[in-house]
Order: sequence, then C-alpha cells, then structure tokens
Amino acid sequence: MVISRRDFLLRTSGFVTVSAMVPRWAVDGSRLFEESIGADFANRTLVVLELAGGNDDLNTVVPYSDNLYTQMRSRIGIAPGSVLQLDGRLGLNPVMTGLKALWDHNRVALLENVGYPNSSLSHFAARDVWHTADPQLAQRNGWLGRWADRYIAASGNPLACTAISQSLPRTLLSDSVGVPSFVNLASYQYATDGSFPGDRSNQIRTFLTQNGAEYEIENTPDALSRVAEDAIHSSDMLQTVGSGYVPGGVYPAGTLGAGLLLIAQIINANLGARILYITYGGFDNHATENSDHDPLLTNVSAGIQAFFDDLDAHGKAHDVLLMTWSEFGRRVADNGSNGTDHGTAAAHFVVGNAVRPGIYGGPPNLANLDSNGNRTIENDFRAYYGTILQDWLGADSAAILGTGYPNLGFVNRSYA
Repeated sequence: MVISRRDFLLRTSGFVTVSAMVPRWAVDGSRLFEESIGADFANRTLVVLELAGGNDDLNTVVPYSDNLYTQMRSRIGIAPGSVLQLDGRLGLNPVMTGLKALWDHNRVALLENVGYPNSSLSHFAARDVWHTADPQLAQRNGWLGRWADRYIAASGNPLACTAISQSLPRTLLSDSVGVPSFVNLASYQYATDGSFPGDRSNQIRTFLTQNGAEYEIENTPDALSRVAEDAIHSSDMLQTVGSGYVPGGVYPAGTLGAGLLLIAQIINANLGARILYITYGGFDNHATENSDHDPLLTNVSAGIQAFFDDLDAHGKAHDVLLMTWSEFGRRVADNGSNGTDHGTAAAHFVVGNAVRPGIYGGPPNLANLDSNGNRTIENDFRAYYGTILQDWLGADSAAILGTGYPNLGFVNRSYA
C-alpha cells in the first residue's frame, strides 16, 4: 500500500513516544508548498554537495588532448592515456569510475568554466560569494535561503531544508525558515538530564506542553519557543528514518558516504525535504596533490554513484537532482610543492534523471590566461544557479538572483 507523505507524518506522530501532539506542519505543509511552487515542482528535491577548499577541476575533468595541460601540469598532471574519456577533448580523472557510469547512462551534465568576474581568491570571501550568489556581498541571506523565504516559509515544515553539517551553511540562511543542521541522527536530539534516563519522555512532554500553543507573533520569545517545538518534532521524525533501512548502494567509508546515506534515508522517508545540503572538505591542495586529491575524488564519485543506486533501488531517483559547487578552481600551472594554488573558473556536475546530459561550455582555454595565470570565465555561476531555480525548483530566478543571467539548458524543465 502506498502511504502519502501526509499520512506518514500523521502516523509517525501517533507512535513516536515523545510526540505529545501532532505537529502543526504535518497536515497543511504539503498543500501550501504545492500552492506556492506549482504542482509540477512540488515533489522535487535538490541535493547540494559543496566541495570545500577549492576543487582542482583540471585534475577532475582533464583537457587531455591539450598539450598545454601536460606542459603546465608537468609535476601533477593526469596522464592523458589514463583518463575516462567524455569526448575527444575532456575526460574524467581515472579514479572517477562511479561518475563515469552515471555519465554513460545519460544522467550527468558537466558545466565548464564556471565563476564570476573579478573572482575572489580568499576562501572566506569566495565561499560567501557562492553562498549568497552575490559577488558584492550585499546580500545577508543565502540564495537558497531567499528561495525558501519566498516559496516554502508558509508550509511550516521544519524539515523542508536540512543540512548534514556541523553548522548552518550560509546558502540556507533565511529570514523565515529554520534549517536543522547535524552530522548524524544521534546528535540531533533533545538533550535531557542524563542523570534520569528513565524520565526522558516525561521531560520532553513537559517541554512540549509548555510550548504547544499556536504562536502568531514573529521575532519574539514566543517565536523562539515555536522553533524549539518544531526542532523536537523534526528530531522525532528523523530518528525513525534509518530504522530497518537497507541501502541500495555501496557507500564509501567516511563522512561523505555516511552523509549521503543519511540524505537517501531522509528522502526515502517522504518527509517533504526540498533542499538537502552536505559539505565535504579537504580540497585546498597546495601540496602533494596527487596523493591527497585522488582519494577525495574517489569518494565523491563513488558516493554519488552509491546515492543514485540507493535512490534507484527505492524508487526515489525520479524527483532528485544533485549539484556540486566549490568556492573556486585552481591555478592552471602546478606549483613547486606538487600542488596548485587558488584559481578562478572551475567545472561542476549536475546529476539526475532530469538533466539534459552533456558538456556545457569549454574545454578550458589554457592559451588565454589572465596575468595571474588563471582561466577566463565562460558560465557565470548565477546562470548555473538560475537554471536550477527556474527549471528544477520552478522558481522565479530573477527575483532571487537578479536579471541578466541566461538559462543554460541543462535541466529538462518539463521532465515528469
């Protein structure tokens, strides 16, 4: 028997022992979101994978037919004969067999030479630029936080946006939508007095009773109580998602594999998740890049493949799109420490059944570098974001990002 999201939430609220009442968002959230975004887009989920540190895309997507690549990467370049060819000019790093398998099944779009004018090469500033989609850093909230304020605030679902992260990514910072951030389910629970473990349920019931009223006034202590109440209910829901779950893919060991598995479990639980965010770090490879970068790419590639294998096995891949980003690329020439320094343009992946597969832009023009030895920008990152906002999330991208950024066409908007 197929159970709707609404029925699942209502039933879960009934049997979880610490749930003293049905959450406000359980009944009306799905309907309100559908009304705000449109029925064709209401069930879609976007997974955002941040590769923190500045991924070296030239050793990720290798311009293997360009002799300048082997000259400028004389220390750490990937051997042209070893790449996993995508076409006659570009190929994946040979460790990325999982992503290549998805490519071969027409589930990957590759965006080349993505960035913005006058790129910042500071990790802190560049991450904020990508988080906010604003090179001037005039925006306080993140680009998806602004989307959330506009489209899902009325749904009241505290699990509409979730980050598998130690802290809230600025991408999801908003005015009206709370975002749970945690690295595992054990860490996302109401902390009761450990001296009285048998009294845990009573302590939580007491809290919920004290904070169970309907609150109408925002930005008040009452509003904070409402947030706390929602956090407990969302925690209750999430504690159930892994119970009896059998993964349909073989995830790599480590934090990325565990995080992607958790995201698959959340999707499979039909909790109305619309944005799921995960960060994987270690990409600031100034030295010994070959020994450090390849294992990272192995995990990214294997993790994405396992994630979609898992979704396929549970019949959930249809409504999921995954995108990657990193705060900048790397300089074209390798350095004396067998690594690469901060650069500008980079390549990014979009994975899912709804992509229009292929390469968008490129290959990198290594003969036309700026005075610092960095590449020129071909695809503005706001066009990248805007295409996802418009064609996957059904949003008015100009209202969130501003005007003037072309749709890059890598998502099949009418996909159903």
